[in-house]
Amino acid sequence: MKSQTAITLCLIFMFAPLSGCIESSDDDKDSEENPVNPNQIICPDGTNGTIEWGVITCAEPEVFRTSDVSNQTQSLTFEWYNIAATEWGNFGPVEIYIIGSDIDAAKQLEDEYCERHKALDSNWNEEWDCANDNYQIFTRYVEEGGAAISTFKRTYIEYDFMMMIMSAKYPGPSEEDYKPVVLHEYFHIFQHSQISDECSGDSRDTCERDSKMGGEQNPWFAEGGAEYMAQTLYSKQEGVRDNYLREVMQNKLDYSKDDYLGQNISLDQLTYSSEINVYGVSTWFTAYLIHNEGIDAYLNGFYGDLDELGFNGAFEKHFEKTKVEYIAEFEGFLNQSNEEIMSIIPLSPTNTE
Repeated sequence: MKSQTAITLCLIFMFAPLSGCIESSDDDKDSEENPVNPNQIICPDGTNGTIEWGVITCAEPEVFRTSDVSNQTQSLTFEWYNIAATEWGNFGPVEIYIIGSDIDAAKQLEDEYCERHKALDSNWNEEWDCANDNYQIFTRYVEEGGAAISTFKRTYIEYDFMMMIMSAKYPGPSEEDYKPVVLHEYFHIFQHSQISDECSGDSRDTCERDSKMGGEQNPWFAEGGAEYMAQTLYSKQEGVRDNYLREVMQNKLDYSKDDYLGQNISLDQLTYSSEINVYGVSTWFTAYLIHNEGIDAYLNGFYGDLDELGFNGAFEKHFEKTKVEYIAEFEGFLNQSNEEIMSIIPLSPTNTE
């Protein structure tokens, strides 16, 4: 009878440690002395890998969608995500959420998101981190459209991850712009993956992550970089029309140059709510920076040293000027004719003459 009871208890607790059910083996003792790394995963090819913040991984992102989003839209999003990850390194952990046009479906996905993360992380704060009247995670994208990256590397949670949100409009998956937007958002994942700082989650607290991204609410470096890198990568893809990048950069110049030069706020002090086209002029700053310094100094040099040296230290080391000096030089560049400015954007090979 005692033997049967012991077996029953072992079955009940089959997912608990087995040391109380069977005699400890040498393998068990070895596991206790060398605990398994919780970040270890099995790669799609069967080899061992890891998934942790800032480390290139073999893991694919987890994809979630509202019930009205099609398989085709999910496949399209995943295709362009992979193009970006192949180009800039596959970082994680990443969760992709694709939001359609049904508000009830978006609310349901918010509930599922909340329950998922409560199960993943015992420190998940339902009051702060789940949707509520003041924090609409997915439902606002039904009306407003757009895309975003949210970082969850916080002092009070244990499961670090990044969330990519793509919506069904502004732009929608049927529009060409949807593809470079996926690339743009992934470059933010690359940027954040180079930074190890944790934030408190309280918007009233300062966080070094914001400074390393170029400044809290100052999009000049992070957004300009993501947009230029995304549009450049998209322009190189098969089937994209000749001189696509020049068209995009010409439009950004037309809609930002005069307004920027006509005001007196420095590029690094402009905010998301500034009246001028901040994204446009910031994209041109990145184009000018990479034209002068080279892509390696930008991607591997600056971003390679960003976490250790901070923004200003990495900037000055790899670009040999302070950001104030570089912005002043850039403004001189903008005071040229549009034809002279556009000369730093290469023509497609078939149109070089």
